[in-house]
Amino acid sequence: MYLGREEFDELETPSVLSNEIQECVDSIIRETHDVDWNEDSLTLGVIGGIRKILSDYTIPYMDNAPFSNKFDVEAYKITGKPEQSHGDIAVVVTRIFPNFKNPTSGVAFYEAKASSNTNYGNRFPSFNVQQLRRLVTKTPRLTYLIYDRENRQIGTSDWPSRIDTSDRMLDYGQTKTLRSYTVDANLLKNIRDIDVAAGLYGKPFGEHFVKNVLSGRDLDYSASAEKIIKKWIKATKNSNPLIVSISVHEPGVDISAMQLTLPGFEKINLAKIDEQVKINNKSDSNS
Repeated sequence: MYLGREEFDELETPSVLSNEIQECVDSIIRETHDVDWNEDSLTLGVIGGIRKILSDYTIPYMDNAPFSNKFDVEAYKITGKPEQSHGDIAVVVTRIFPNFKNPTSGVAFYEAKASSNTNYGNRFPSFNVQQLRRLVTKTPRLTYLIYDRENRQIGTSDWPSRIDTSDRMLDYGQTKTLRSYTVDANLLKNIRDIDVAAGLYGKPFGEHFVKNVLSGRDLDYSASAEKIIKKWIKATKNSNPLIVSISVHEPGVDISAMQLTLPGFEKINLAKIDEQVKINNKSDSNS
């Protein structure tokens, strides 16, 4: 449930935030019409939804301060390319760790794949094993983000099994029914089937985004964010990636000027895109 303006509690908020983002993204997927059913359109809506949720969290005890937001979110695209074409996502998270004076940035990557909007043929028509093999050699922190037209049951058992044990796991509360979930790219390279990989090792997108990416736990810190992203852009070849830059603010630390700067990229107005998506959905429902 969306809670509005809340103080960020390091012990309790991550789980709440994971659920908020999961519910938001699943809702976007459910409400997306066939004409907009593609990785690019869905990704723009997802990033806009995440920005709105994160913008309502404040640093504890600083609610009335000029810069009280816990998170600062910006998005960038390659200059001159149309705004509606973004399937691949790079997420840059910047924060100051304890006992360090300078900010540290890490990068994670999502390759978005939408299921088919029909009941016939390949479930994930844009999934390509050859492309995946090329990407994982250049992108160490790559995760596949799946947008599913149907409710998907993801097993959360401590010991994933190749045997269908969904009914038994349901009794133990070890399944989740989702529209958005993630699969590790290197695992998927070997299994080569999104449904099988997700059934065994899928993770809810909200949980993965908050606990693996936003927390800074599972990012690429091997070089500067700029160098890591440029290497990734070369690997993706003809794609038009979306760069999401998130600064994590701490009490008494001013990191307001830490947003990513990349030559050849321009900022995207996420609020404007979010409003346009609402207008399009409303007009579609009235037609």
